[in-house]
Amino acid sequence: MSEQETLLKKHRKKPLFDIASLPVSLSYGREDIKKIIPHREPMLFVDRLLGLDREQGLMYGQRYMDPDDPVFQGHFPDAPMYPGNFTIEMIGQLGLCMYYFEEQGRSDIAEQATPVPARATRIAGAHYLKPVEPGKTVTLLAKKLEYDGFFASMIGQALVDGEVAVTVIGEVVIL
Repeated sequence: MSEQETLLKKHRKKPLFDIASLPVSLSYGREDIKKIIPHREPMLFVDRLLGLDREQGLMYGQRYMDPDDPVFQGHFPDAPMYPGNFTIEMIGQLGLCMYYFEEQGRSDIAEQATPVPARATRIAGAHYLKPVEPGKTVTLLAKKLEYDGFFASMIGQALVDGEVAVTVIGEVVIL
């Protein structure tokens, strides 16, 4: 079993970290998030940033799964659930927010902040454990694995009702 597969398996059942233990509480919404990542509607998948630990490389956020989101009409009409690749994108966007704070060496969003220029390079693995359904608020967790100033990797989770729905390890290049 690879190191990534071992890490994914380890984090299938419980959250990566206790959100109550994060030393910095945040209260940033979508307009603030737009300052630090390049995503825009309809592809902006993080609603709120709520906690940060820069030293440990941890971040906590949320996304409300609006039942009126058109994706639920086709995925799937009789049993709507959010597509797994979009859930991975949610987690990745939270990770980009975390890397903003890392790059800037700060715990707030600067008034003149600019989005982190990044591109996904790979998904090392993902475990889909529970559906993400309409009307739910998804808790998003991100944990930095490595960052060399160019490539960044993280493990992240989407939690539904406190249970792990998706765990993923991904990598981006910071341009």
